Amino acid sequence: MKRTTLIALTILLASCGKQGINVGQGFEMTPSFDDAAVAANVVNVYAKNADGTRGAYLYSDVKTYTVTEGKLNVLVRAGSLGMTVKQITVKYTDASGNPFGDASGTFNISAAFDIPGGYVCKSGANACDFVDKTPQNVAFSKTTDQYNLSEQIAVAAASTCVDDEPACSEVRMNMTLTGTDTLGQARSINIPQAQIRVYIASVTDEVQ
Repeated sequence: MKRTTLIALTILLASCGKQGINVGQGFEMTPSFDDAAVAANVVNVYAKNADGTRGAYLYSDVKTYTVTEGKLNVLVRAGSLGMTVKQITVKYTDASGNPFGDASGTFNISAAFDIPGGYVCKSGANACDFVDKTPQNVAFSKTTDQYNLSEQIAVAAASTCVDDEPACSEVRMNMTLTGTDTLGQARSINIPQAQIRVYIASVTDEVQ
């Protein structure tokens, strides 16, 4: 009986070694959110004199604005588990960390996408069995079907570019991505103080 048990244990350990018993023991990702921007097109409004010429300055306003959606970048460390992202929580702040806008500056958004683990196929193929993979840093990027900049926040950010302000406000996105790893364990990764570039793209004059 002892001999049979020893043989069974030897086979079990050999099988585990072949599949890689260390898989899933590490989870390391470095995320960033880049290139988000709000471009404001500002109009300076002036009074019209009786002779039709431009008179006194009245006010400035944002006539239109353009939003550039950011890009999620994640550096997955070699040997790390992957992650299925199920929710993104975003809190908007100024550069000092104070809430930007009103109470609606925090949003929870449902998500459904996968960040791969830190392994690649030895052959260079896109897909293969795990035993044919090797640990390697993996760069993941997502530019579509992800979190979109809140229109309310975009309007509020663009509005800071007018009315004698020395510069547009600095706006930050503090993001938390939550979900599960390859083994089903709850995971989260944080992106603190991701910058939203807010700037004046054009200035025109208007006489009323």
